[in-house]
Amino acid sequence: MSISLYYDGDCPFCNRYADILKLKKCFDIKILDARVDKSWKECKEGIILDDGVILIYNGKCFQGVEAIDMLLNICKYEGVFFSLQKFIFSNKFLGNVVYACFKFFRKVALAIKG
Repeated sequence: MSISLYYDGDCPFCNRYADILKLKKCFDIKILDARVDKSWKECKEGIILDDGVILIYNGKCFQGVEAIDMLLNICKYEGVFFSLQKFIFSNKFLGNVVYACFKFFRKVALAIKG
């Protein structure tokens, strides 16, 4: 099973989330900085990093809310943090609202960072 998660390496929130995921075991997951490793561009035409994290799972490409939801479904994490994520992202409406907020704060953080 091949799983690759690409995140925005310039985003402090994305870096922190990637660090948390690295502490957990999820099959053979590769967690990659999308600004360094650009192989994600081959998975789907027109995909852009600003639309959110990118998950490539068994040759299929997922992004944003779909990527997080898929990741939470294929990886068996434990704990309150991951249970809360599973609850949020398994609900399409709630997941889209929360993810939109994350993207907004990401843009603010990147603007402040320069």
